[in-house]
Amino acid sequence: MASIEALPVETICRIADMCTEDPDKAQVALAQTSHHLHGIVYPHIRAKSIFWAAREGRLDTIKEAHEHGADLNASGTTTLGQKATPLHYAIKHGHRAIVEYLVKVGVDPHVPSKGLCKCYKEFVEPYALHIALDHSEIKGVAELIVQKLGAYWTKSDTPALEELYPEEDHQKEVVDLLVNFPGPGPAADALRFAMICLKTAVATRILARPDLDASIPDSNGRTVIYCAAFTGQIGMAKLLLQRPDVDASVADNGGHTPLHAAADQRSLPLTELFLQRREVDAGKVDDMGMTALHIAAGHGKPEIVKLLLEQPGVSAALPDNTGMTPLHWAVRSRDLMIRPWENMMPNGAFVEPTGFREESLELIKLLLAQHDVNAGVHSQMGFTPLHQACLIGDIKVAKLLLKRHDVDVKARASHGQTPLHIAASNWRPSALMLMGLLLEQPGVQITDVDNDGRTVLHYICGSRRKGYTIETLVETVLREGVPINKVSANGLTAFHQALCCGEFWTAQYLLSVGADPMVSTRFKYNNSLLHICLKHTGTPPNGEVRTELIEHFIAKGIEIDNYTDSPPHPLSDDHDSKIDDVVGIRSMHPLMESDCTPLLLAATDAEALESLEILLEAGANPNAPVIIRDRELLDPNKSDRQAFLSGVIRHTWDPEEPGDEDAMELQESFQMLLKYGSRLDFDGPRESPLQDACKAAEEGRFAVLQILLENSTAKNVSKSHVEKVISDYEKKPQHSRILNLLKKFLRKVFRNRR
Repeated sequence: MASIEALPVETICRIADMCTEDPDKAQVALAQTSHHLHGIVYPHIRAKSIFWAAREGRLDTIKEAHEHGADLNASGTTTLGQKATPLHYAIKHGHRAIVEYLVKVGVDPHVPSKGLCKCYKEFVEPYALHIALDHSEIKGVAELIVQKLGAYWTKSDTPALEELYPEEDHQKEVVDLLVNFPGPGPAADALRFAMICLKTAVATRILARPDLDASIPDSNGRTVIYCAAFTGQIGMAKLLLQRPDVDASVADNGGHTPLHAAADQRSLPLTELFLQRREVDAGKVDDMGMTALHIAAGHGKPEIVKLLLEQPGVSAALPDNTGMTPLHWAVRSRDLMIRPWENMMPNGAFVEPTGFREESLELIKLLLAQHDVNAGVHSQMGFTPLHQACLIGDIKVAKLLLKRHDVDVKARASHGQTPLHIAASNWRPSALMLMGLLLEQPGVQITDVDNDGRTVLHYICGSRRKGYTIETLVETVLREGVPINKVSANGLTAFHQALCCGEFWTAQYLLSVGADPMVSTRFKYNNSLLHICLKHTGTPPNGEVRTELIEHFIAKGIEIDNYTDSPPHPLSDDHDSKIDDVVGIRSMHPLMESDCTPLLLAATDAEALESLEILLEAGANPNAPVIIRDRELLDPNKSDRQAFLSGVIRHTWDPEEPGDEDAMELQESFQMLLKYGSRLDFDGPRESPLQDACKAAEEGRFAVLQILLENSTAKNVSKSHVEKVISDYEKKPQHSRILNLLKKFLRKVFRNRR
């Protein structure tokens, strides 16, 4: 094998760059191996020393490096996963003297960084000003780099003003600096900021700035006149429209114009103002194919809809990109779960405008009176306005629609759902009256099924918990001839639908009136009835019923060690993982980051302790391997097979903020698994549960390791494996606490064994 010294200089430098686990020690060691490598690597180390010096506060090192030609705008690594400039590091680690020196030499404040904070998504790379505003203890550092370096952006295309709050005292000075930042673009940003914060006096002052160009949009394509519209400021809009650089027809990146925004705000004065402008096209569609009329119909006032209908080029029959007409949107707007964007309370809650329901009904009547409106038109998912009314349980609108000759009460949606099926899925008490109304219509049969064979009973039981008792309804449906064990094309009966949406009480009730759970026992991705039960929350009182169902399934002979068979997770965007994907059915997403037996699901749910014991008593294998399906953990060079307890440990942690409290919630589960024989060692190529627990402890999470060691005996792990792990940690003096715990465990458990 060739010596590293024989490699090209560029390759050796690349190797030095990759020494990121502990770069200082690794690169120095590499430089000291020979004169040849010293001559290559040492200049590399000196150039990179500015990052370490900025982090550690070594101003002298930075000055010396700068004198020797080091690039102080360069980005480099000091810690695994981090890459930033000396300015970033000095600001974050609180070294004012270094910041002042870097300001003096005039470094660039708009260089991206990686890994210094978790404020943004992984691909977003913040500039120094973001670190100064949110991650520094240096008083006035943000103001310093704004004034002296011209820092303005917190990340690419994002002015710092978009992330500031003028009400916060500690930000007032930097807000003032940024609001007065010179230039046409910053002036437009400042005006948007002032309008969004409702600082009218500040906005008026900015309007008088000679450097203001009101036509410059922000990164979302929103001009200042659009901002005036979506903040509902009629006075500011009038002032802006007097300027020659303001065009009221300019759309944002999503195709929304100020007229769209005015309709969205339910503002008649703004709508009237924009419609007076020659450049405004009332029929213009956005990227979703929606006109201002669609939006106004969705949460507008009848006066706005009436005004828009009078404009040339506006059609009440025009569908958007989803096939929804203004009538669809008007019916949808009556959903009590949808809140118009008006009258927001200080706590962030939406309060419905007074009279909104009456207004929306008047609006629907107005649209129905238009000669070009077809009240029976289907959207892309096959919904007519009547389907839409049934989806929200709105009997008033349904009565209006049923008077029309162009409305077909038996119309079918894309999955063959009739309005009756959709009404059956609604949870409101009004849905009962609506179902009765529909059944009075000629040709409507309670026994009708959709394209996949689902009955009305599937929709009643497979949706969210009802606001009424379902016993009488179910008894009526069964008496009228709907079969209780009718299996859909997806292998589901009404009982299975109830189980899939977590309505365990409904499932139990169906058992009492003759439902047979064994008609189907395997579902999407090979999930069994036990998997389905345990993938739903077990919080009381739901958990008690869930436990009874699990006992029932085991007694019926459901295989307790059945494995799921899932694709890698997460799935591609075009793949739907639901067990049953149809509007009106509330179905679960059964995928997780592992293929496993039901035992893993019980072990990782703190509310499933009783179910865990039931499974173990029934003979569930406490060492059934877990198959990793998480794309981030899959490695072509490693097996995807993992020890059972390793799987439990992996699913224990909160993926965002893992901590010992996660493990403590499952302490009793770990104890029970160890009692029934779960092992800390593993015969596969991946790390053992003991090794995984030690790795977590390396990151400061000791709870799992302590729980395992305190509750294990010689039946749970071999002496040789414990000795191997101890040997590994004898080479890691920085983890002496882990080593001491392992040695103490070895002495306690194997003191009489050779």
